[in-house]
Amino acid sequence: MKVQEGKVVTLEYTITTEKGELIESSHGRGGPLVFVFGSNCGLPPGFNDELVGLEKDAEKEFDLPPEKAFGSVDSGPTMHLAKSAFPKQVEIKVGASFQGGLPGTNQTVNFVVTENLGEQVVVRLIHPLAGKTIHVKSRVLDVREPTAEETKNQSA
Repeated sequence: MKVQEGKVVTLEYTITTEKGELIESSHGRGGPLVFVFGSNCGLPPGFNDELVGLEKDAEKEFDLPPEKAFGSVDSGPTMHLAKSAFPKQVEIKVGASFQGGLPGTNQTVNFVVTENLGEQVVVRLIHPLAGKTIHVKSRVLDVREPTAEETKNQSA
């Protein structure tokens, strides 16, 4: 069975910088990643493209340029935040940057103020690896059909 949309994939992987510095590994997550292919599994967008068509036990090494990994510094999404969400000691002006956590995740991103609209502030979310090429080593441990429960969870 081949990796394709809707199949459940069990994957070992290691993501490093071009210089070989570890970014993330399935071993660091406590074991292989199991996900329904085509869903948002938390891996960079271009990752899926490289896995399509691989079969069980296939290994693949590849590089993902910024546009297929974490984007450029200027391509991050923007969002509106209430000024009250910022610490009182922070001067809120266009170009100011700071780090913060994304709600519901353990990810830290950089925020850059792009507009000050009075009580609202527009910020650009910039992934810490934006603008960088990453290197990936992957190994497909299994590819299978989803269970009824996995199919139900996918459509919810």
